[in-house]
Amino acid sequence: MSDRSRLRLGPIAGFQAAVLAVGTLGLWAIDRGSIASLVAGGAAMLGSLVLQRFTVSMALRQDRRSGLAIPFLLLKLTLVLAVIYVGFQTTLLAPMSFAAGATSLPVAIVLDVCYLEGSTRSSRGDTP
Repeated sequence: MSDRSRLRLGPIAGFQAAVLAVGTLGLWAIDRGSIASLVAGGAAMLGSLVLQRFTVSMALRQDRRSGLAIPFLLLKLTLVLAVIYVGFQTTLLAPMSFAAGATSLPVAIVLDVCYLEGSTRSSRGDTP
């Protein structure tokens, strides 16, 4: 598998932290929404991505037992259901702020791909 098709969690988490920092400053500047819900949305999505990647890599490797992937899928499902329960049954999460935080992960993935494409082009000498 080439480096271009691999999911790079470190850079994605860095880009997501930058996107969440901008969102936090925006919420603070307009004095609306919940910064905690924004960060919780980002953390929930990143945690889900990490668990999904770990589970899939564990299931596809031949040197490990694929049966161990099932508890991690159940853990991911439990975490998603817990977030849904907290969102519907309590007022701990501000829905729009949580959704904005959750959206930071796809934005971070797109930023990482664009950065990787740009660095690959510049190293080959291609022009956009």
